Amino acid sequence: MSIHIDLDLITLVAAIVGLGFTAQFLAAKYRIPSVLFLIVAGIAIGPDGLGLITSDTFGETLSTIVGMSVAIIVFEGSFRLEFDLVRRAPKAVIQLITIGAALAFVGTALTVRLLLGADWDIAFLIGALLVATGPTVITPILAVVPVREKVAVTLETEGIVNDITATILAIVLFKAMTAQELSPEGYVLLFFERLVLGILIGLTIAGVAWYLLTHVNFPSDAAPQIARLLALASAIIAFAIADSVFSEAGIAAAATAGFTLGNLDIPYRNTISRFKRDVTVLVLSFVFITLAALLEFSELLALGVAGLAVVAVLMLLLRPLLVFVSTIDSGFTVRERLFMSFVGPRGIIPASVATLFAIRLQTGAPPTDPAGADLLLGTVFLVILATIVIEAGFARQIATTLGVVQTKEPDSS
Repeated sequence: MSIHIDLDLITLVAAIVGLGFTAQFLAAKYRIPSVLFLIVAGIAIGPDGLGLITSDTFGETLSTIVGMSVAIIVFEGSFRLEFDLVRRAPKAVIQLITIGAALAFVGTALTVRLLLGADWDIAFLIGALLVATGPTVITPILAVVPVREKVAVTLETEGIVNDITATILAIVLFKAMTAQELSPEGYVLLFFERLVLGILIGLTIAGVAWYLLTHVNFPSDAAPQIARLLALASAIIAFAIADSVFSEAGIAAAATAGFTLGNLDIPYRNTISRFKRDVTVLVLSFVFITLAALLEFSELLALGVAGLAVVAVLMLLLRPLLVFVSTIDSGFTVRERLFMSFVGPRGIIPASVATLFAIRLQTGAPPTDPAGADLLLGTVFLVILATIVIEAGFARQIATTLGVVQTKEPDSS
């Protein structure tokens, strides 16, 4: 039985921020991914806990808050994605973000369709969202599990790239499923409208930011601060402009702006990167606690044994299959490939975008699909909870059992 406590909105936001800080502190202290603590905090203050947050707490503004937050998170992730790193990445990276992502997308959709009886549009939407293995979860894992650099680079690059591509794919599919009487050509048009527009706007915003940073003489004492704020503004402006032209195009614009600006020669790169990382941690904490708070256990319990079966298939069959297929002749040992198979936790991007879609399916313009929204949200959060608790929580033990932890620096000879 839940307990309900009335708090004004300002106090509630302050409480969420405080819980977010506590989660980050505990994560650093115990070297466990912060997402695990954020989920627990969110559930504790949600409808099945203290009842501080309900679906009516933020009203219709929640969709906008989540959308802007996802844009900031994606911008920060793509800003850190260096073109040279992708170009020089192991062959396995390219195959993981192409062949592996395709297997994850189709395999997840089929699994959800067969085991949960979901409509094809919901099944493919869930499949697209669960392609993403978030760097916000993988990076903390690798911080406490020292593995060979090649393994770490592969997992981190896969996480960053798939976060972006999975989001764009999910957005296109969502737009397609909510459009009426859409022809096959219409799907292609929707995809290119949003992707191309997002890329063009992202490139433009990044170009403007680069010009201001490199050609305008800001006061020396204020220049670092201006650079930091300009980077943050770039993410928000790119998202807002693109989304105002074509709904759901903003994420592609933010990702493009971040990747472009991050690979241009700009001053104060390190201070921008640190600032963006701090802002992202704050936004991530707020959004993840809020989203977890909106999750009701009834949605998870409604999935029943079939829901657990979906999780088992994704973790024990599909992920190992796509890893082993993608890493053929890649120089990884069998033990390293097994470790990579059990390090595919989902994180903030699937949770944020799934909640955004669920809100719009429940309260948006017709055709609405409340049952599909519940299935979407329940399945995505169940997979996130399971992969974070098992794969993130026991990552060190898994690595130790497989013998892939590096206890000394590799011989450079």
